[in-house]
Amino acid sequence: MSGTYNVTLHTPMGGQKGTVTLVDDHGTLSGSIRSMGSTSFFRNGKTRGNSFEFSGTLGLGFFQLRYLAKGTVEGDIIKAVAMTNSGTFQINGTRAA
Repeated sequence: MSGTYNVTLHTPMGGQKGTVTLVDDHGTLSGSIRSMGSTSFFRNGKTRGNSFEFSGTLGLGFFQLRYLAKGTVEGDIIKAVAMTNSGTFQINGTRAA
């Protein structure tokens, strides 16, 4: 599961390109999500099998987007849903080369 993934976040503003970096340390997940000109680091995540969950805040200028992301990694494919204070966003992508 550990790795960097090129992703698209499907937001009300349209598709937003970004990256998600996951570091799985025996079920404890840390990493970052970079999108919309900002980076959010997290270290409170969990993994179980090919499933993951993490949360954080993405600073967007004067606006703070709080999120809880839940998803799976199947081979080189990442799929997730981010529940935010601005709605629910689908996230999908592939492992970066």
